[in-house]
Amino acid sequence: MSNNFNKQIASLTDEISKRGDVYELYYQRGYFYFLSDDNEKAKDDYIKAISLGLDPTELPYYPFSNSNSKRREFLLPEKIMVFLLLIMIIVALLFQIYSFLIKLKGSI
Repeated sequence: MSNNFNKQIASLTDEISKRGDVYELYYQRGYFYFLSDDNEKAKDDYIKAISLGLDPTELPYYPFSNSNSKRREFLLPEKIMVFLLLIMIIVALLFQIYSFLIKLKGSI
């Protein structure tokens, strides 16, 4: 599967060399870097895509499907939403614990 990602990355890199001002190309290549577990390069491409005009609150949908793949891959926007939801839950729990400790300290 990684070999297919490398082909996609090479193809997108070639396209970026011709049209380096198109944020969709960086977003797509970043996604394939992410799938290849090259998170540093993925992050760099996402930052570049945003600097070129990608609105991170309305990420474009790209059906990154591999016809040879039987399993469904979560798209990056889905992963981001799950990650943000988990952060919100953790922050809410920490706030509850903090509030409880403040009340406990006040009653001592």
